Amino acid sequence: MISTSDSSPQRSLGTWMVLRGGLAVVFGLVTVFWPREQIGSPTNLNIAVTTVDVLLLAYLALHGVLVLAQGLRTQTDMRMPLLGQAVVVVPGIVFLLLADATGQLRAAIAVWAVLHGLIELWIWRTHRDERMSSDFLIVGGIHVLLGVVVLAGTEMNALSVLGFTGAAAMIAGVFSLVGGYSRRSCGRAGTVAGAEAEES
Repeated sequence: MISTSDSSPQRSLGTWMVLRGGLAVVFGLVTVFWPREQIGSPTNLNIAVTTVDVLLLAYLALHGVLVLAQGLRTQTDMRMPLLGQAVVVVPGIVFLLLADATGQLRAAIAVWAVLHGLIELWIWRTHRDERMSSDFLIVGGIHVLLGVVVLAGTEMNALSVLGFTGAAAMIAGVFSLVGGYSRRSCGRAGTVAGAEAEES
């Protein structure tokens, strides 16, 4: 049984996971349906570096705002890692603001994804004995893998960078949505159980 004292932080964490997961899934869908430029044939498509730059900037900025808000509102030991994740958005945004070539897009996403993923793995390590902690392991692993793939993809064009980032965001977002909903459900059940116990 979940105690009433544990249910509120779980519900709060679940709410933020749903918000962050929803943003990631929306971004992933945008990358799938964003119009491509046809070059030569229907199978040879591309997106301008400036367009990808704007899309990635928007996602990282919104993601950073959500993580910062979550960190500021969190009173548990997750506060510092979350604020750390907000901070590591800054170099990614700076790189993107200066980007005018695919290599700079790759560098921006690689730096952000690896640092974000490592902090997520740190959160998993400190909470690995708790239920549903594997969400942090999976999401952290996805981000680290994204960073490694993008960094190693020296032949990637702007479309490939956007595609890999969108795919990783969508997968991580789905796990965050499911994990967040589960935490909210458990927190709600704990609150009800605690209220019933107090009445009896």
